[in-house]
Formats: sequence, C-alpha cells, structure tokens
Amino acid sequence: MTTLTAEALVGAWRLVDWTVHRGDGSTAKPLGDHPVGLLVYTAEGRMSGQMMRTGRPRLRRDRATAADTAGTPEEIVPAFNGYVAYFGTYTVDAATSTVHHHVEAALIPNWEGAELVRTARLDGDDLILRTPAVEAGGRTQTGTLTWRRDRPERP
Repeated sequence: MTTLTAEALVGAWRLVDWTVHRGDGSTAKPLGDHPVGLLVYTAEGRMSGQMMRTGRPRLRRDRATAADTAGTPEEIVPAFNGYVAYFGTYTVDAATSTVHHHVEAALIPNWEGAELVRTARLDGDDLILRTPAVEAGGRTQTGTLTWRRDRPERP
C-alpha cells in the first residue's frame, strides 16, 4: 500500500465502482453496475470529480430553439439523478488517512461551500474512498468508491 499524500493523489482516476453499504447489511449501486467517472487532482491543490450512470435517456431536443438542455421535468429528473459533479480544492490529512474536498461549485447546490471528507486508501493503482455514515431513507449508509489511476495511451 502507498502512503496517502497529496502528491500520491495527483493525476486522473477513472471510476471502477460505487457501492453503498447499508446498516442492515444490504448494498446498492447508486449509478448502476457500470458507472463512469473521472476524478482529477492537480499538484496545485485543485480537484474535480464527475460520475454518471451509463444509459441515461436523452432529452428530447427542442427543435424550435435547438437547445440541447431543453427537456420536460420527467426527462430532467433522471438526468440529474444519474449524474454527480463538483469541483474545488483538496487537502490530505495523512494522520487520519482522509482527503478533504472543499467544494466550490456542484451539481447538487447543497454541496457548494461544503467540505466533503473521505477516508482514503491507495492500493497499487486503486484509490478507495469511503464516505462517512449518513442517514438516508431511515437507515444508516456509507459509500465506497473505487477509482483506478487513468493512464491513457497517447496517439
């Protein structure tokens, strides 16, 4: 295992899995079995994360205005619920094995200005982030996100 430092996080990471673990022992996949995502940490302390459910239905295109963002509430809700995105800065606390995402802007407005703390572990090319326990739907749950270092081949 690699020691957790800000320098060790620098680079791009592709989402492998996001699983929610509930207090009753059950699990769920918030973005399905094959989510896609990209998490980027820079040496200057910036970060950006995006995750998406694959296969989201497309919005109908409003041909009168050619606006790709036009859609009915019935179309917009699954599009919004199938996507997570935010950016800001980050710090690492090696003593507690945590990474702190200081959110500047987010698809979820409630996250703006928040600090999202994740327990972090580096295992080879994998970064495993775990969310703190939260109450949702009357039960306690935590999330485990597995990211793999992105090493794209260049043309």
